[in-house]
Amino acid sequence: MAMEIDTGSSANQIYELENRLQETRLKLRDLATMGALITSILDIETILSVVMEMAIRTVEGEVGLIQLSEAGELVTKINWGVDDTLTRSILYRDGEDIAGYCFHHQTAIVSDSFEKVPEFGATINSIVALPIKARARCHGVIVIINKTTGAVFAEEDKENLEILVNYAAVAIENSLLLKESLERQKIQQELEVARQVQETILPDSEIKIKGIDLGTIYCPAREVGGDYYDILKVNESEFFMVIGDVSNKGIPAAMVMSATAAIIRSQVAWSPDIKPSQLMSNLNDILCDRVIKNRDMFVTLFIAHFDLDKNKIIFCNAGHLPPLFWDADKREVRELKLGGTFVGQFPGVKYIEGETDIRPGDSLFAFTDGLTEAADNRNNLFGLNRVKEVFLMEKGLPSNRFCARVKEWIDRFREGANEDTFDDFTLLEIRIIPEGA
Repeated sequence: MAMEIDTGSSANQIYELENRLQETRLKLRDLATMGALITSILDIETILSVVMEMAIRTVEGEVGLIQLSEAGELVTKINWGVDDTLTRSILYRDGEDIAGYCFHHQTAIVSDSFEKVPEFGATINSIVALPIKARARCHGVIVIINKTTGAVFAEEDKENLEILVNYAAVAIENSLLLKESLERQKIQQELEVARQVQETILPDSEIKIKGIDLGTIYCPAREVGGDYYDILKVNESEFFMVIGDVSNKGIPAAMVMSATAAIIRSQVAWSPDIKPSQLMSNLNDILCDRVIKNRDMFVTLFIAHFDLDKNKIIFCNAGHLPPLFWDADKREVRELKLGGTFVGQFPGVKYIEGETDIRPGDSLFAFTDGLTEAADNRNNLFGLNRVKEVFLMEKGLPSNRFCARVKEWIDRFREGANEDTFDDFTLLEIRIIPEGA
């Protein structure tokens, strides 16, 4: 007996299948168009707003929200008809709310069954939640609650939403990368400005003073450092030398050191006969009153007034590493310590000063703590004792060559050490040229 085939039923099935395929093609085309639009947007707030609208429309959702991760916590950025008070009260599994579970496990959720739903009147029929992730980084989650049709979310809704969210993740990644790039560019521009400002406060390397051999080296740890030195000529036989270090680094340190340099120069210009102790007191009061507001920032400073006619140095040390003075007649090294505390934190401080005679062959070696605190590959510090040893060993060299030799010592000492241990250091040697040299 021949089997009868219901050709009408088969034709209907084929027609329905073709319709569904056509709907799927149209939906995929729409999703591709949406994706192209989303990935063309660079502003993250606009991205999230557009994604939320498209997501609601794509799965016929009632309400929803997008949360992004900030410092490990999910923060609501876009919400349509619902806030995170509701979503946090929907416990999905293991006592964790649905958004948190989706984010921490980086897994898509389609569910109409929950451990706990809100008790304040909200009706929860179904939820779809997806992590927003690009590569290995999860940026946040999207949560949509209830379908407008009253049905529950299906696997097809999840798949369509995943396509949209993948585009969103790429757009968010691009936006964040652009933001980071612009921030880096801004920081580089600020550093360049600060570096140029700092360069203007450092003295001319070609300073010439009769009877004096002057050598310097300035090595910032970053583009902009916290060290500073200066040579201020009063006349042909008198000058001030200054060396200092700000407790901070980078742009804030450069700004404070620029202010310090400007104050010192103006004080010396107004009163060339000012004593180092008075200069230090004036500087301290101005920094405390108008410049330094951060309780963690201060300046260590050493100021010396050289008088070559009277063969004297008058100096004041404000918490700085004591410079080393070589007395050629006595064949000994002294530390120049007299002064007081660092400047910039305690107004009204009175400073004392020291005095020493100078003769041909004497020399003064000043430096910042980046020299003594240079660390080797075992975190051993170079230390003051090694500085003294190098000073005694190399002091007979011309000042510029002496400073270069000290840097060679440091470079050898630091071979194999972590770059993060490197700090600014500045070297300054002033040698009284022996007669006939």
